[in-house]
Amino acid sequence: MNDKAERRWRLEQLLHKQRSKQKNEYSVLFKECLESLGENTIILSEGESAKVYNALQNQFPFSPWARIDWDQVSTKTTADDVDEIVSTLNKMDQHVKDSVFILWSGSGHPVLQVELHKVIHSIDDVLAVDFDTYIFRPSKFVIEFYHEGEVTIGLV
Repeated sequence: MNDKAERRWRLEQLLHKQRSKQKNEYSVLFKECLESLGENTIILSEGESAKVYNALQNQFPFSPWARIDWDQVSTKTTADDVDEIVSTLNKMDQHVKDSVFILWSGSGHPVLQVELHKVIHSIDDVLAVDFDTYIFRPSKFVIEFYHEGEVTIGLV
């Protein structure tokens, strides 16, 4: 390939990549999650999503394998089901009408902002999007749904 043809090919590849980013195409499971969460669910931009991920990482320690290092979190508990999550949060004086962020590890999906009670109502669709899921309320708490079935709630 001569230089001109190579530059043209490279430019076409870059344009294709840029167009793909602009389409905002999401996976079927992500779309089903959005539909299940309903109205007033906010899809954060890439920049806003990065800020939320950074806030989570600044407020909770992570292991090298991208799991919260619960040994370093002083106030934490586990939950076996959704009802126990609600009960635990109520005991911790956290309200289900509060707005939270939904984050997924490694999926490339944007962060969602929605009321906690909607997340709880749609938990199966939320967890189906990716292996590990975090429900995060900055400066308050995080709920980690680990792909092996463990659910841990930690306070900041």
